[in-house]
Amino acid sequence: MRNVDSSTTVTDPAVVDRRHRSLLAIREAELPSRVMTISGCEGRIETRTLSKDMSGPATRLVMLSQGWGSGVVGAFTADVELFVIRGDLMVAGERVGRYDYAAVRSGEVISGIRALVPTLALLMTSAPVRYDSSAGGMLSKPLIGSVGGSPWAPVSELPGRFIRPLADGPNGHVWLAGARAWTNEDGPWHSHAGAEEIFVLDGEFTIAEHLPGHHPDPSDGPGGEQIHRWAAGTYTYRLPGQLHAGPGSGSSELALAFHRLQGPRDCLWTDGVPAT
Repeated sequence: MRNVDSSTTVTDPAVVDRRHRSLLAIREAELPSRVMTISGCEGRIETRTLSKDMSGPATRLVMLSQGWGSGVVGAFTADVELFVIRGDLMVAGERVGRYDYAAVRSGEVISGIRALVPTLALLMTSAPVRYDSSAGGMLSKPLIGSVGGSPWAPVSELPGRFIRPLADGPNGHVWLAGARAWTNEDGPWHSHAGAEEIFVLDGEFTIAEHLPGHHPDPSDGPGGEQIHRWAAGTYTYRLPGQLHAGPGSGSSELALAFHRLQGPRDCLWTDGVPAT
C-alpha cells in the first residue's frame, strides 16, 4: 500500500465533479475560502466547497454569521441539510446545537431559520438554493437528528468502531462514527451501494482505500490500495462500491466523524479485494 499526501489529491473540489471521482482526504484548511449568500436570507456565509456535482448538489463547510437567516415564513427551493459542528441554529422553532442535524425538504414551508451565534456547520444542498418568503401552505416541521437521540452501538465486524444514528435524511442516512484505539490488522473491507461523505470532527483516522482498476503509482498495492490519514477537519467523498477501511486502517485513542450516505446505511463486507 502507498501512503498518500492528501494535499496532492486535488487542489479545489469545487471544480471536480464528484459523480465521477472520489475525493479522498481533503483538508478543509487548504481549500479556498469564498463568501456566498442565499437569496431571501440575511447575512453572510463564509464557505469552503468540499465537493460538488456539476448538476447542482454540493457540500460546503460554512461559517454562518450571527443573525444569518430569515425570521419570516418561507420555503427553500432545494433540499437543505445542516450539521452543526460548533454554534446554535433555530430551524422552524427547533434548536439545533453541536453535533445535531437538521433537514428541510425543497418546498416545505417553515416559520424561519436563524443562526443564534456564529455557527460552523456542514451545509448540504440538492441544487442551487434560495429562501422564498412568498411560498404559501401549511407549516412543516424540520427533520431534526439530535446527537442525544440514540445510544452508541458497536460495529461487530470492526471491534473498536461505534456508530450513533442521527436521522434518515432526505437523501439517505446520516450518523456519527466513533473509534476507540481501533486497529484493523487483518479484518474485512466493506463498501456501500451509495456514495458516502465523511467529515472528521476529532482525533485521527487512518483509512485504507481500494481504488478499483486504478494504478496511479508503482508503489500502490496490486489492487490500487492506498492509505490516507484523516485528521480533524478532513473530508472524503467516496463513490458507490469503493472498498475501504480494510487492513492497515485504524484510529487514534479517540476519534469522531460525521457520515452521510446517499441511500440506506448498508454494508457489503468482504475479506479480500477482487483480482485485477
